[in-house]
Amino acid sequence: MKINLAKKLVNFDLIKESNHVLSKMIFQRPFKAFRILILACLLGRVCGGDEYSLADRNLLKIIDYEKKFFSSNSVALDARELSRNAQELVALYEAHLAENPNDTNALILYGKFLNKVGQENHAIGFFLKADSLNPKLAVVKQQIGNFLVEQNRPLDALPFFTSAVQINPSVAEYHFHLGNFLYLFAEQLADTQILGKKSIELFAHECFAKAAEKKPQSFEYRLRFAQSFFDCSEADSNAALLEWNKLTGDFKSILSDPEIDYIKLCRARIMVELNQEKEARLLIEEVSTKSLANSRRTLLNSIKAKSNPKKTPPAKQTKKTGLIRSLFYDPHLARLKKVTETLREENLIKAIYADQISAQQNSDGKIRLIVNTRK
Repeated sequence: MKINLAKKLVNFDLIKESNHVLSKMIFQRPFKAFRILILACLLGRVCGGDEYSLADRNLLKIIDYEKKFFSSNSVALDARELSRNAQELVALYEAHLAENPNDTNALILYGKFLNKVGQENHAIGFFLKADSLNPKLAVVKQQIGNFLVEQNRPLDALPFFTSAVQINPSVAEYHFHLGNFLYLFAEQLADTQILGKKSIELFAHECFAKAAEKKPQSFEYRLRFAQSFFDCSEADSNAALLEWNKLTGDFKSILSDPEIDYIKLCRARIMVELNQEKEARLLIEEVSTKSLANSRRTLLNSIKAKSNPKKTPPAKQTKKTGLIRSLFYDPHLARLKKVTETLREENLIKAIYADQISAQQNSDGKIRLIVNTRK
């Protein structure tokens, strides 16, 4: 059996780039050095045997060329040389796809490359074609969802993100980014009345819980899960306190003093909710980080206010919004097929000509391609 190295790289690269849009908003992209190491190992194996197809070898050469294109050495190139290298890389992808038009790995990798260089409107065409060839590729669903978010169409993006989770539920990143998506666009999604506010809160909370469960060694994922208890009005306070306590115990050796103080305040906040004011006050008094002074003061004031409660009218009962798991079977998921067809009808699959490309670097050092309209 042949081992498809490009497919392995597509799946690994997902960790770094599967959610370009949401990561760009609030998170850093990890594992760059590790990705390069894996790529080097794969390329070394290709040179040694006949277990890989000619298409695989050719694609890996293109990937190696792309790695060099984005290397720090490219910063020293002038605009003319950078454009020449960009044109050559585009030509390599186009030539490979001309000979292997149904190579989903190449379509995905080329689409990701175009996303990196600011050509999202060209990239989406390759993701749509990959999706038409194989509708069970989670990374493709994720990329299409990303594009729709960029186009300010979160309602259309939702079924693609949920589909990615359904297709590959073992990947922590899909759950994590779906949770972030729900949190960021909760108001817009609630306005459509597809889901109620509480259902969105619970769904996002569940996504963060699954991400933390599948990647318990990640402080980022565990922290976001713990924070999500505050975002969810129906979360269990006892479970929240347990999670914050575990977070301290599992990661204490790597936490800075301000981070430890922040966690103490979060634990104290939950203790106040659980009528453990004495324990909460002791924790709050241990906090010495100056930047947390206002939060510390607010919590102490909340303890004082709780000891001298004012009479308030009973809260209005809100109608429950139903089970969150029903979303996965919701008839609105039929939008996925409809939106995909609409994207194709919008003629987003545009030709990109290597000889019409120029490249430049912005102030952040990122390479961007400029595609000149052919007359």
